[in-house]
Amino acid sequence: MNTHATTRRLAWVLSAAGLLPFIGHALFAWVAPGSEAAGLIRSQTHYAAAILTFVGALHWGMVVGGGEAFAVGAGVRLVWSVIPAIYAWVMTLYPPAVALPGVFFGLLVALAVDLLLYRAQPALRWFVQLRLVISLVAVACVGASWAALSVRLAP
Repeated sequence: MNTHATTRRLAWVLSAAGLLPFIGHALFAWVAPGSEAAGLIRSQTHYAAAILTFVGALHWGMVVGGGEAFAVGAGVRLVWSVIPAIYAWVMTLYPPAVALPGVFFGLLVALAVDLLLYRAQPALRWFVQLRLVISLVAVACVGASWAALSVRLAP
């Protein structure tokens, strides 16, 4: 088996494993007792914020690891790479009723920006597919948690 195929497979497996907390939080936000649902919602918010930070940092790694530090567009990638982390941190300072929708939209915006930034790199087609699939599942799970927050924990 070639190294690229092994790397791609490992990336898919690790990404799928990274979805387990999203899925678990979303499921348990609906079935857990109300007293525990609030903690699950907060935990979902913090996990989504951590992942939002991670997807931003991927651009930093690509610039530094790819030897593109002075290439056209590298500055945009470096600036963008820190924005999701700052945004995610700010979102975690708010109560879940604000933070959870905030990270929901943050994940969507990060995906849209990534699709724009990665489109010029055909060698990363497999990564873009991975990013799209994993992000859409994560967003759906955060959305399900947001719905649970609205339905189960509404004042």
